[in-house]
Amino acid sequence: MMSRQIYQDEEIEIRVATELEAIIHLAAVKASVKEIGAWESWCTDKYLLEDSHKYLADSEQKRHRGVEFNFCLFERASGYLIGSVGINRINPEYKFANLGYWIRTGYTGRGLATLAVRATARFAFTELELTRLEIVAMDGNDRSRRVAEKAGATSEGLHRNRLYYHGQPRDAWMYSLIPGDL
Repeated sequence: MMSRQIYQDEEIEIRVATELEAIIHLAAVKASVKEIGAWESWCTDKYLLEDSHKYLADSEQKRHRGVEFNFCLFERASGYLIGSVGINRINPEYKFANLGYWIRTGYTGRGLATLAVRATARFAFTELELTRLEIVAMDGNDRSRRVAEKAGATSEGLHRNRLYYHGQPRDAWMYSLIPGDL
């Protein structure tokens, strides 16, 4: 059985969120539209409670199928959902996947994304037995790049037309993490 909680200390818990937590998931998304929406096309003012329900239900189904593993960061004192981190686009044949993350506005700059990346990478390398994680940061998203670097990832350069954002190809920086980086 795969871990549902991958990290906990006195202040933060990183675990699978349930569909019952859709309201606090929505609150985190809505609080972060300006900052996250600048880099992620899903994060808009049009994101609704039904979108949070669908995301959390889909996450659970994908987890059971072993094709995607999404976790949320929670502030233990308040119960607020303060971010998300996930492993997706898993390639079982070559044992690599994508790792993505976001942190709620007002909680950035505290090292939480770096903490989440490292905890999720440990989960990926030990429980999923992956040997490589890729972090893709759109060109200009310097905060995401700093998180990757602080987590110990290696920059593999700027990849042309690597992402699509609002229907347009965008260049993105590719970072990789392998077990020895932790």
